[in-house]
Amino acid sequence: MPVVDIYIVGLGVLNIDQITRETERAIRRSNEVLYVDTGIATQTYLESLCPRVTSLFETSYKETGKRLNAYHHMAARVLDAALDHPPVTFAMHGHPIVGAYAPFLIRDLAGLLALQVQVLPGISAMDCLFAELMVDPCVAGMQMYEATDLLLRRQSLQPDVPALIWQIGCVETTLHTMRVSKPERFERLRSHLLRFYLPQHVISAVYSTPHPLMPSTMHRFAVGNLCDYAHLLHPGFTLFIPAAHERPIEDLELLRQIDSVEHLRQITHEPPAGGQGK
Repeated sequence: MPVVDIYIVGLGVLNIDQITRETERAIRRSNEVLYVDTGIATQTYLESLCPRVTSLFETSYKETGKRLNAYHHMAARVLDAALDHPPVTFAMHGHPIVGAYAPFLIRDLAGLLALQVQVLPGISAMDCLFAELMVDPCVAGMQMYEATDLLLRRQSLQPDVPALIWQIGCVETTLHTMRVSKPERFERLRSHLLRFYLPQHVISAVYSTPHPLMPSTMHRFAVGNLCDYAHLLHPGFTLFIPAAHERPIEDLELLRQIDSVEHLRQITHEPPAGGQGK
């Protein structure tokens, strides 16, 4: 088994119910778990797996403080712990690489310090959204953007491909806040979406619950009414925009071939004599 100094793991979305066995094993091997999660049972559960557990949420995030500063604080704490008493685990809500910057800081700085890092996946808000909306991203594809980056780069959206817009409750700022949004916060996003969708096109804002006894929150509304829901859209919400129409099939020759045994044989090798081999 390779030596690991820092495990970077995801705790899933639904409190402790979505923590994988792989993540549990990493935590049991660790001398300390440093975590960012506000679930009511997270601390107690982690303490049942590791003798030393440290929450980084309260010391990292400050009202109106830069989120980037919070990520640097997390990375510094994790690296200090790994240098002093490895191995350690850095655990984050959801998937540790989705919508998170601190793990990338830890990876880059760990390389300079000759520390070995292993990243383990977790269930993200995207996985929960697919289940709650019954969306299969393989059917029509999927495009996704972070909300503020979408506006900064004025990214073009394809209305015939479903879209995910991450972190809509954090749009237009790099600062951390618990303040409730005003309608004005979403006017720029609304205007951008109206470049590609009709005002009456219905979209969904989804917040997957972190508590097993509480249902997820879902708001459905027309693109043109986005600003009316400002007070409800906290940082945990992801925006799902279904396709406005279906793109027609253009490669008719391939359409004819996909059910053809002859075509299959043309694009594959014959199986080896005697079956699949050993």
